[in-house]
Amino acid sequence: MKKFIALFIILGMALQSTAFAIQEPTTTSVKKIKVSKTKENKPRKAKKNQVRQYILPAYWSNYNDEYLDKYIDEALTNNFDLKIAKSRIKQSEAILGTINAQRLPQLSINPSVYPYKSMSKFTGNFSSHNHLYFPLLLNWELDIFGKLSDKVKSSRYQVKISEENLNIAKLAITSEIMASYFNIILSDCLIKNYQEIITNLDETIKLKRQLYEGGIIPYDNLYTTEYEVVVQRNTLNSLLKQREILLHQFAVLRGLSPESESDIKRRNINELTLPFEEKKSVNSDLIFNRPDVVQSELELKKAAIDVRVARKTFLPSVNLNEMIGFENIRGGRIFNWESTVYQLGAGLLFDLYTGGYKMSYLRYNKELAKEKLYHYNNVLLNAFCEIENNLSSFKTDYNSYVEFNKATEKSEHYHDVAMIRYNNGIGNKIDALDARRQVLNNLNSMYGAKVSALVDSVNIYKSLGGSL
Repeated sequence: MKKFIALFIILGMALQSTAFAIQEPTTTSVKKIKVSKTKENKPRKAKKNQVRQYILPAYWSNYNDEYLDKYIDEALTNNFDLKIAKSRIKQSEAILGTINAQRLPQLSINPSVYPYKSMSKFTGNFSSHNHLYFPLLLNWELDIFGKLSDKVKSSRYQVKISEENLNIAKLAITSEIMASYFNIILSDCLIKNYQEIITNLDETIKLKRQLYEGGIIPYDNLYTTEYEVVVQRNTLNSLLKQREILLHQFAVLRGLSPESESDIKRRNINELTLPFEEKKSVNSDLIFNRPDVVQSELELKKAAIDVRVARKTFLPSVNLNEMIGFENIRGGRIFNWESTVYQLGAGLLFDLYTGGYKMSYLRYNKELAKEKLYHYNNVLLNAFCEIENNLSSFKTDYNSYVEFNKATEKSEHYHDVAMIRYNNGIGNKIDALDARRQVLNNLNSMYGAKVSALVDSVNIYKSLGGSL
């Protein structure tokens, strides 16, 4: 019975020490960090105990394409770059767990046996004995100066930074999926039109050859058309190759094998609509919704905490050491109450000389904090430059689309007139074929400008973090 009572006492004392460590408050607060003297380059303030996080909006739904929505959902589920980013988040969380565990007491058991010999003072004979130890050891570094708490805060920021890496990858992959999807549709349309252009040129060459053999037109006229059909065939081959590459890339972005799905469901180019017009106004504050801006802000806050951690390395460490267990020279009496031993003590560790390591480590973290400040300002400048470039590109491509649309309408009217003249016997077939080719060329230019404007709109969403 005494053995069981002794065991209960030991376990109770150990659990009581552990409970004190667990009940220590672990909530941390995000302190304000002054990034720059200029008001424009200050990170947006976060509320106490709260870190501003980025959430990817479903901006692709503004294009009203159910096929595109399906492919993006598939990419967000199966893309391996996203899976890698998610795995890195779990790695950061595991590192946070290891750092947080340092704030708790460490319990260990160290049973030992020490054989020895002794001589009897009565008989003078030697006899062998075993000195038995069964101690339960507790070591706890008391976080009096907040060293471990600051390390935990820094590690929590690293988890947030890893989450923003995932958001950056999501934004990049969704925009790439959309750009590839629109370019595949453009390739379909261009391939169809160039096939018709080649058929048109073959028919034109046949008519011109008859005129040349009849001595009506010179050979130069025939040769120019024959050379043009060669150029158009090469262009068609390039478009076919480009579409295959886009389809392979589109499959890989969705986490599929390139040859698994060469034919995807997609809309016609005439069904695609722009999500906004050229005169759309943009709020400059949306630039702070970008995940890379949020990530840079988190890195800056983490760097400030790391500087504080480096400063606190100059402070001493306070350790609480406790040992409770049993000690006896006879195994049968090891758990008796008389064999109980107990020791409690505290230690102060202060480094007097480390060869300049701590000072160098502090300078390193200060310079790293400066680097993060410069990086934050650079990210903001590049973000503003990116949105300005995308807005300019969208405006130019949208205007080109409008102008080519007008030119296409005029060329279609000219083709209708040429067909009427040909059907009435006033014009010739070659002029009607030339007019049709002009319509197709204008359509290709118009479709190219339209898809360019669509891709520009995607880049605008991307440069604003998916919100507009």
